[in-house]
Amino acid sequence: MGEAGRSDEVISIVEVKPIEGEDLIFIEGFPDVGLVGTIAASYLIDKLGLEEVGYIDADLLPPIISVRNERIKELIRIYHGGKVVAIVSDVPIPPAMIKPLGQSLVSWVKGKGGKLLLSLSGLPEPNRLDIDKPQIFVLGSRPEITEMLLKMDGASKFKDGFIAGIKGILLREAARIGLDAAIILAQAHYNYPDPGAAGQLVTYLSKILQVDVDVKPLLESAEELKLRLRDLMRRTDRMMQGIQKSKELELPPVYL
Repeated sequence: MGEAGRSDEVISIVEVKPIEGEDLIFIEGFPDVGLVGTIAASYLIDKLGLEEVGYIDADLLPPIISVRNERIKELIRIYHGGKVVAIVSDVPIPPAMIKPLGQSLVSWVKGKGGKLLLSLSGLPEPNRLDIDKPQIFVLGSRPEITEMLLKMDGASKFKDGFIAGIKGILLREAARIGLDAAIILAQAHYNYPDPGAAGQLVTYLSKILQVDVDVKPLLESAEELKLRLRDLMRRTDRMMQGIQKSKELELPPVYL
C-alpha cells in the first residue's frame, strides 16, 4: 500500500497484487469529455483480459459503492496484464481531489519504473455529428514523446489550447518530475457518451501497445453504451462545468 501526495488530501494507492514488470505502460481513463477515455480504457481492460489488482482511495471520494454482478467494487480500480496497467473510475474525479490525485499517480508511476503514462480523453468538437471518423490529437510531456506518437499513423499534434482537470495535472506533473507521458484525445461530443470516438482511440492505442484489438463489438454496442452511461455522463458534465473543461476549445489568451 502506498500513500503519496503533496497536499492535505491523502491519496492511497493500494496494490492488492504487486504490480511488477519492465517497460510498463500506464493508461488512465478517468471520466471527462464524451466519456471517451473511460469507454476506451474499459474496453481495453476487457479485450486484453487485464486482472483487477488494486484501487485508489481518498476521503474526498463520494460515500457510495459500486456493485457489479453482486460484487462490491472500488470506485477507482487498477488493472494489470503483461506490460499494460489501466486505471478507471466509476465516478468523475471531485475538483478538490484532482491536484493531489494527479501528483500521487505520477509519483507512483515513476516509482514503478513506468515507461509511459498515457492519459485518454475527448476533445470537444461542436460539429461532431458531421464527422464520421474523429481525428486523434497527441501531446507529450516532452517533444520527443510527441514525435514518437506521431510516427504511429493516424494522429496530429495538439498545438495550442488548454487541457483542464486531471488530464492536465497528470501531464504537467509528469513533465515536472521527468516521467514520459502523453495525452491522447479524440474529437468527441462534449457532454454525450461517444463510443465512436472511443473506438478511434482504441484503434490508435493498439498501435502503441502492439496488440490487435477489434473495435467492431464496441461500435455495435454504441447505443446500449450511451443509455448505460447517461448517469455517469450527467455527473461528469456537472464536474466539467466546475473546472471549465469547455475551455479546451479555446486558445490561450496570448494567442488572441
